[in-house]
Amino acid sequence: MAAAVRERAGRWRRGTPTGRLVALGVLFAIVVLAIFAPLIGSDPEAVDSFGELEAPSGAHFFGTDQFGLDVFSRVIHAARIDLTVAVLASLLALVVGMPLGALAAYRRGWFDQVTMRIAESFQAFPALLLAMGVAAALGSSLRNLVFIIAIVNAPVYFRLTRNAVIPLRDSDYVIMARAAGRSTRQILFGHILPNVREVAIAQFSVNCAWAIQILAGLSFIGIGVRLPTAEWGLMVRLGTDYIVTGEWWVSVFPGLAIIVVVLALNEIADSFRREVSLRP
Repeated sequence: MAAAVRERAGRWRRGTPTGRLVALGVLFAIVVLAIFAPLIGSDPEAVDSFGELEAPSGAHFFGTDQFGLDVFSRVIHAARIDLTVAVLASLLALVVGMPLGALAAYRRGWFDQVTMRIAESFQAFPALLLAMGVAAALGSSLRNLVFIIAIVNAPVYFRLTRNAVIPLRDSDYVIMARAAGRSTRQILFGHILPNVREVAIAQFSVNCAWAIQILAGLSFIGIGVRLPTAEWGLMVRLGTDYIVTGEWWVSVFPGLAIIVVVLALNEIADSFRREVSLRP
């Protein structure tokens, strides 16, 4: 049994692009750091008034900020917030957008027209601008931020799924399922949506990257996460004034965290897209 498991793992590694493996490894490491952040780092909200703006050292790997807060501890604790919000918001957007897109493509007619116009009206605005407007209306608690980012991203899943399902609605297996008396729900969830799951996985990875950027952007302009909570975008904003005075570490390390996670998520999405495009 152990030999069979090793053989399957070897086949998976041989068939998986190197870039995706590296990206998955980076994300895994960041997730592990986030999960065990309370055990690895110090209290991210513990102020040390005698240790303000200390450079990176053995005592403080990423230095301290203007409040004497340990930057390394705040970066790994912020990963818990950013990744959780990104995953929950992207899942909610997928759960709402995908079935609606599939139903619109399958039903067509007035339902397709109305839902398509609604999706287009949402996508007419830049994502961050739309998120700012919704945040101003709903408030910026973490729960609301999840809903805000989901609202911004759901139309993407809707249009992506709709465009993927339209060619499938008249395929032989769908026609046979319809002739066999299958309900719309059974056809959508049993025959159509499973055929667009890889496209959805790629888009989910992209949406997580977008969600992190939107959350960081909202916090950067002051309408997202607030102090003393650790969040990457908020940390970048608080450190921008200190770059010109030489305390670069305050904003550079959280900025690097955003860049690394977004690049890893985009690489995973690109590798899935390349696989799908190369299939006959």
